[in-house]
Amino acid sequence: MSTDTEVLGVNERKRRVAKALIQQAGTLVEFWGEMGDPAVDGEFARACLARWLEDLPGKDWDLRLNEPSPAPPDQNGEP
Repeated sequence: MSTDTEVLGVNERKRRVAKALIQQAGTLVEFWGEMGDPAVDGEFARACLARWLEDLPGKDWDLRLNEPSPAPPDQNGEP
């Protein structure tokens, strides 16, 4: 490993993966007509993706998805 490489903790790496996944889900919703299943309504897909992804770690969200419902408080006291 290079000495210039930032070493990230496991929680930060999880947040970054979650952020990337949420951004890709936003792109899928935006281009549902070209990328999604034509038998599935785009709004239904948006709602499903938002619900499935809302519990991922981190506070990042893509505005192309529905607003997530507030998460319950963390049992370990982490924000």
